[in-house]
Amino acid sequence: MIQRKQTIFLFLAAVFGILALCMQLATVSLEGLTTYRVFSLWAIGQNGASTFIPCPLFILMLLSTTLSVCTIFIYKRRPLQARLCMVNIFIMVLWYIAMIVVSKQLAPDAMNFHLEIASSFPAVVAILQFMARKGIIADEKLVRAADRIR
Repeated sequence: MIQRKQTIFLFLAAVFGILALCMQLATVSLEGLTTYRVFSLWAIGQNGASTFIPCPLFILMLLSTTLSVCTIFIYKRRPLQARLCMVNIFIMVLWYIAMIVVSKQLAPDAMNFHLEIASSFPAVVAILQFMARKGIIADEKLVRAADRIR
């Protein structure tokens, strides 16, 4: 059962999570004076100063990526695997809530907050987790039907 399609979905979710951890998430410029490049762990200012305001984004994404990898290897416990996929989707929703909070802290006036492509990766992770959960539930139904036939 490890070579099923949900394994591919979970692996891709982990890959997109790692990409979101490494890539730039947003750019903040306050009236053209100060510019921050926002990453998952920190925001780097134009003068080289860094702030750790986005740290919750890193923690949530690291938790999600670790959970995706761990979920792959518990393929013999499909109900738990399906529940962990739902937990992971919830973590991605929390990630976007944390992103809103971080954007309000970095740019209180909401002057110029530009999202990069990496900020859409948590949505891709959530979609892949949903698709993996759907496959896991289908496998569980298939196993139960086969057990009924015996």
